[in-house]
Amino acid sequence: MIKVPFRAVLISLVALVAIGGLVVPNLPTASPNGDSASGACTSSGISLVVDFGSDSKIQPVIRCVRGLDLSGWQILEQAALRVEGTSEYPKAFVCRINDWPSEIAEDCMGTPGLTGGSWVYFYSKPGNNGWHRSPVGAATRKPLCGEVEGWLFVNQITGDQKFTSPKIEPSPFSCK
Repeated sequence: MIKVPFRAVLISLVALVAIGGLVVPNLPTASPNGDSASGACTSSGISLVVDFGSDSKIQPVIRCVRGLDLSGWQILEQAALRVEGTSEYPKAFVCRINDWPSEIAEDCMGTPGLTGGSWVYFYSKPGNNGWHRSPVGAATRKPLCGEVEGWLFVNQITGDQKFTSPKIEPSPFSCK
């Protein structure tokens, strides 16, 4: 039996933990069961609005999501919504939320084109009135407490048409 000094073992374990912190990416803080409540946030959290569009009979979803340092994608998961990406971007490009659009309408194999319909990502911050289209995707954007995340399914946008925004007005606020 080879005796290894306790100090050498301890130093090795500390080194492994340090290396693991560099190699392992930040794990999502969103729980699979969700940590959210119905309705918009009023004093803390991030509000989420999901508008299924004018061609859907599905009512908009409004949730108050609790959690810090969550991406837009993780906020959808935290709100206990079923979110599906594309084959190309499985956790970056939102193709389907709560089974909308249907698998018949969109197979999610590639990035959906606007001519067939697509989810559009919006946000609203305290001090900014109304909705603003996000310049980054759901995997990248990390809203702060009091902000509102918005999703709208837009059907067949062509030519010079502009994106509409979710029909629910955002109510961002400053967290203290």
